Amino acid sequence: MPEPSPLGTTLAGLRRAAHLALDWFYPRHCCHCGLPLAEFDARTLCADCTADLRALRITGTVCDVCGVPLSGDPAAGSLCIACRAEARHFDRARGFVLYAEPIRSVIHSFKFGGSYFLGPRVLRFMLERGWYPDGLEPADAVMPIPLHPRRRRERGYDQALLLARVLARRLDLPLQAGTLIRTRYTSQQARLAPRQRWDNVRGAFRVRSRAEVAGRRLMLVDDVLTTATTARECARVLKRHGAAHVQVVTLARTPP
Repeated sequence: MPEPSPLGTTLAGLRRAAHLALDWFYPRHCCHCGLPLAEFDARTLCADCTADLRALRITGTVCDVCGVPLSGDPAAGSLCIACRAEARHFDRARGFVLYAEPIRSVIHSFKFGGSYFLGPRVLRFMLERGWYPDGLEPADAVMPIPLHPRRRRERGYDQALLLARVLARRLDLPLQAGTLIRTRYTSQQARLAPRQRWDNVRGAFRVRSRAEVAGRRLMLVDDVLTTATTARECARVLKRHGAAHVQVVTLARTPP
């Protein structure tokens, strides 16, 4: 069999790149259920999965600090039991949707399955539809909760940074990556009991320079807020270095 010519190899590579670009801007399948989408359809989810995702939007009264939905008929400004019991250090946390299907599978593939494009795509999908969390406050910059360099090498990318880029662009805010640094390789929080999570991240972050955070209102970005332990430690370090206000924004928030 004759060897492929250099020109043929180049053209084949260009065709693959073109298909990847089309898949990025015009996905051919629903990113959750895999249902084929119409050709050159700029959606990310099929109609059924879009409806399921819309149903997960966090509405109604939530804890004024951590954003968890409150049951009953609480007054505005109410706090959940956890936020009444301990200092959170961040001023406010909000998630776009509750952490359930279809967003649970999307985030799992985004975070652990190498599908680096899924998180930004779904976030952009929600932003384009105006699905902003209630209670977002003004900020001076968007800052990802950082991965340790070893974890970033293992995963191949920093998922919080990818989300922060999308949010910063949409809100027309500067992206402040590299200011907050994870100094210790920690166990994955999802595998730990609640009491172990605080010990796992305590002292695991530092600020590169006080001048980069002092007096600033910062928006920390991550994929999921569960016990808020990591966000709490990041906010504690940022406040210690003079940050004026720290709010946390996540793609999803675990239900109460």
